Amino acid sequence: MVLVRPRNPADIPACVEVLSEVHESDDYPHRWPRDPAGWLTPENMVAAWIAENDNGIVGHVVIVDQLGALWVSRLFARPGHRGSLVGESLLRQACIGGATMLDVIEQSSKAIELYERTGWTLVDTRPAAWTMSDGRRPVERIYRSDPYSNQLAKAVPTQR
Repeated sequence: MVLVRPRNPADIPACVEVLSEVHESDDYPHRWPRDPAGWLTPENMVAAWIAENDNGIVGHVVIVDQLGALWVSRLFARPGHRGSLVGESLLRQACIGGATMLDVIEQSSKAIELYERTGWTLVDTRPAAWTMSDGRRPVERIYRSDPYSNQLAKAVPTQR
């Protein structure tokens, strides 16, 4: 069973370790940050949560404020724990926390599958404001949570 709880400063080293595994497995983030702990704590962060099970931290998400809208950011799940509701649980918590928007690059097919399966609606595509290490500018897909969709509630049973 996965437990989602607020992230605390003592969690950061384990979160960096999980992020490193995700980077090796999925190339996320595409460019490894000079300061991974700082990358996990952006200046516009509103809240952060981790997912954990008996094996420790298995996922992470933050909410950031972008021009007054709350966006899902830094969402990742430890590669060996995908398919066990880690991403869904973190995404649900971000929605409970008020997040209504997210972006993802088109190459991230597994993340796109998660967002669409849980009821997020594609509202725009646009070139990213950043470039990949090879100089290409990826296409971002912009999603909005659908307040009328109960797909996320169906995907993650409520823990009592």
